[in-house]
Parts: sequence; structure tokens; C-alpha cells
Amino acid sequence: MPVKFNINRAIQLFNATGGDTKFDSSLKQVLNFMQNDDNVSNKKEAAYLLATAKVESDYSLERWEADYLCGDKGVPYQGQPCQKALNYYRSSDGKANYYNKGVDSVGVPYFGRGLIQLTHNYNYEKYGDLIGVNLLEDGNKALLPKNSYKIASEYLNQKTFKYVNKGDLNRARKSVNGGTSGVSRTNLEYNRWLNIFNNPNVNFISLFWTRKKRLLFGGFLVLSVIAGGYFIHKGLKK
Repeated sequence: MPVKFNINRAIQLFNATGGDTKFDSSLKQVLNFMQNDDNVSNKKEAAYLLATAKVESDYSLERWEADYLCGDKGVPYQGQPCQKALNYYRSSDGKANYYNKGVDSVGVPYFGRGLIQLTHNYNYEKYGDLIGVNLLEDGNKALLPKNSYKIASEYLNQKTFKYVNKGDLNRARKSVNGGTSGVSRTNLEYNRWLNIFNNPNVNFISLFWTRKKRLLFGGFLVLSVIAGGYFIHKGLKK
């Protein structure tokens, strides 16, 4: 059940309530993607997706772990990250050596990429399968904006929204982060977006006709017409 709302009004309220991001155009892209997303069905889910995106990537669909070591944040690399970032991924100072957990076809490990910073080879495999893209072979594809959004949507739908809908925001954060680091910031942004979506001027609505339902209903109508035509033809022959 996708959602629909006034994007421009939502952004105006976001700015007016102290919301900020260095990636304004990416935030607008995320809000556009959300309106065609069957995984997001209500205000709570929409607000939590955005809250998580703020904390993990500042709403950038093209952020990648340690990008700041190579220049400006959120700027895609060509081929592979700069050597400083690769050295960081290889380091075991305060974290695991990513190279020990597998690399893709060009020898780059599965470091955090995209809207919610997808990490680890098993996640690249699982969520790549879910969105129909071979991320295990080419991790860079997780940074393509459409893929980046779909990964976030599928991940949160699989692991997180069930807690959000119950109001258990600690477990929701743990499902993303593994712990409660950043939970206060996430909850702050969650409440900001929830208030925005509750504003009547934003006109937030949940739509019954998802893309999947439309396809299924269309298929049912086609089969009904074919079956009806067959029986009419049989009846005329009698």
C-alpha cells in the first residue's frame, strides 16, 4: 500500500522545523521514490525510513563509508574508492577488517553504501536478490540512486517496520544498527517527520491500489475475459 503526499509542502515544513541536510536534491528523490513504494504503507513507516536515512547518510542516496577520506561526502567514486578509504576498510582498528569478509569481482569489500549504508556480503547477496540486482558481483551498484532506495526499503520492510508499528523504537534502531547507537537522533527525526505527515497541508494518504495489486487485478480481468469468451464461444457452438 504506497503512500502519497505533497512533497514540496513536506520539504517546506522540514526546513521550517529545523530539519537540515547537505543533500536537498537527494532528499527530494527519496520522497519521490517513496510515493511508488509498496513497502511503505503508513505515516510511521515513511517517517522511520526518513529518520534512518538522516542518521545513516544525511538522506544521500550516494553516500559511502569513509567517503570523507577521499574528498567531499556523497560524491561517487570511479571504479573504487581512493587508497585512504581502502586502507580504512583493511584496518582492524576499532572494527573488523572488511577484506576478511569477502570482496566483489573487482576486489573491493562490502563496506557501507547507500541510503542506509548496507554492509556485509550476506546483506549484499540477500538484498540484491530482493531488488533483482547482483550486488554480490558488483557492490558499486548499491550506490545507484534507485537501487540505494530499494535496498533501504526492502531492508526496513523485512527487519524494522514491525517494531515501528508497535512503537518499539529501541528494537527498531537495533534492527538497523545492531545496537542503540544513534537512537536519540533517529527518534528525533522520526518525530519530526511524523509531525510533518500529520500536518493536514501535507495531505498524506495511504493508497489501496499498490502496483502489485494493480498487476494482479489486471491479470485477473484478462483471465476472466478469456474464460468468459471461451464459454460464450462454447455456448454459441451448441
